[in-house]
Amino acid sequence: MAKLVSAVTAACVLLIGVPLLMAAFIVTGSTAAAVQFESCTTAGGVVAGEWRPPYQQAYVVGRRGFGMRFHPILRTWRMHTGQDMTSIPTGGPIVAAAAGTVTFAGDSGGYGNLVLIDHGGGIETGYAHLAHIDSGVIVGASVSMGQRLGTEGSTGRSTGNHLHYEVRDHGTPIDPVPFMADRGAPLDGRPIAPTGPSSVVADATADPLTPAAGSFELPAPGEPRLNSLTNPALPIPPDIKALYVAAAEKYDLPWTLLAGIGMAETAHGRIRATSSAGAQGLMQFMPATWAVYGVDGDDDGRADILNDADSIMSAADYLTASGVHNGQDGVRNALFAYNRAHWYVNDVLHFAQAYGGGHLLGSSANCTSR
Repeated sequence: MAKLVSAVTAACVLLIGVPLLMAAFIVTGSTAAAVQFESCTTAGGVVAGEWRPPYQQAYVVGRRGFGMRFHPILRTWRMHTGQDMTSIPTGGPIVAAAAGTVTFAGDSGGYGNLVLIDHGGGIETGYAHLAHIDSGVIVGASVSMGQRLGTEGSTGRSTGNHLHYEVRDHGTPIDPVPFMADRGAPLDGRPIAPTGPSSVVADATADPLTPAAGSFELPAPGEPRLNSLTNPALPIPPDIKALYVAAAEKYDLPWTLLAGIGMAETAHGRIRATSSAGAQGLMQFMPATWAVYGVDGDDDGRADILNDADSIMSAADYLTASGVHNGQDGVRNALFAYNRAHWYVNDVLHFAQAYGGGHLLGSSANCTSR
């Protein structure tokens, strides 16, 4: 089954390949992914200056930020005037990056629900696509650094939950990444202790991203199913399982979910042929999709579609971009984005259940073959 995704920065609808366990090839419709993600980090931090990232919780940063990009909705090349990010899980609170005065708060059309804050000296920040804006955030209101503005959403011209964060210098948008780094508030995905009014300062010695009880529960497989009716979940080679675990740890996923995809696609690499659609690698990416989502999983300096570590890490990256952390519906939606077939979603969940199901965040204790 061909998979179609619409990427924020891609120039066209992109394909992920077919499961090699199935010979059929059917092209279906497209699915939007809000942001192509670059990194997740696990070490927490505290604010030391007058600026902070616009999140309190951990978040992932869009791989392509400020600059020209092909707009996935308008279908034309346009200037992207900010940096896209999303919280883990999605829909988290958005906070002011610095103290200032609200100059706009409301529906702005393409930006959706937007808050603009004047920080003085010609510097203004913008927070776009919010699901809603908090009641006290109105034009003329003073806000402090870290004060909650609203929640992350997908209003306006948006393909999925994320924050479009913008910095303007005397009305001209500038790249937020170096701007924030120069002010000691790098946009690096780290959770930051609360700093706004009525906030409780977190213990700086704690690790705010340590997952409680290990990741999240996967939904139960349902019907219809297809390949899993006749193909049992095969044992996972230890080196491949270690790669599933490493990717799961980085992206805060149950490693069994990645294993379910690996089994559904290539039986954990036992089938090495290129699919009839042209998909390649253990997790079956089309080259065009790889150009957007390919990740260097083994730190050798390049993202190789045929490299198992890169393929598995890229699958975790794609699932994250597709909203896998957004509850059990998010898991199903992310798998459906990976391959637009309900039987495929249930096949993967069936295989994942066979390998242990959810609440199994990757750890070295799980690196033995089942």
